[in-house]
Amino acid sequence: MTDAEHVVIAGSGRVGHRVAQHFADRGRAVTVIDPDPNGAIEGEEVELIEGDATKPSALEAAITDRTGVVGALTDSEDTNLVVCMAAKRYATGLRTVARIEERAGDEYEEFVDEVYFPERASVRAAVNALTGSDVRTFEEVTGELEVLDIRIDYDAPAAGEVVSDALPEGSVVIAESGGHVAVQHSTTLVNGRRYLIAADRDVVGEVIEQCRGERS
Repeated sequence: MTDAEHVVIAGSGRVGHRVAQHFADRGRAVTVIDPDPNGAIEGEEVELIEGDATKPSALEAAITDRTGVVGALTDSEDTNLVVCMAAKRYATGLRTVARIEERAGDEYEEFVDEVYFPERASVRAAVNALTGSDVRTFEEVTGELEVLDIRIDYDAPAAGEVVSDALPEGSVVIAESGGHVAVQHSTTLVNGRRYLIAADRDVVGEVIEQCRGERS
């Protein structure tokens, strides 16, 4: 198992709080920066830094050599852009995601890697934006079930294993991504391919670990 990338979130309002909790529940190390935190986030993997994320000192305290993504999710578009641009100074290859209120995402391509539009999106959409493309949660699914579109990593525990042996109880492989090929319990999971997997929330972290080799 590889060390999962560290997530930094600027803003602990409703969106930031729930996104941080989501990653913490999946076993990710999370740091939240906010000048006025409005409630504790459960989980030993969450670090809280009280401060202004636009200031270099706050970002320097939050970003480590394990940080993979910085999500600026405050309710100020200008603040989010500043945070993302400043964060790029601290790590090569760091992904940035900015919460933008209006649908003018193309205007920000030069400054951020991805934008998140809260008026169209759930917290799952924000999680997808921060996670990247290898693990995507279907946004329209409600309740305690999550449906993942996930790629089997070449070094993952599930690669080359049959479904019944590779994945935990409480999960089921629906099909290869795209829905063209059904998957049986005896199907061998092929590395490099993407699959649709439905899982109870309490085993999502284990499913991702089996498929990706990390708790994403």
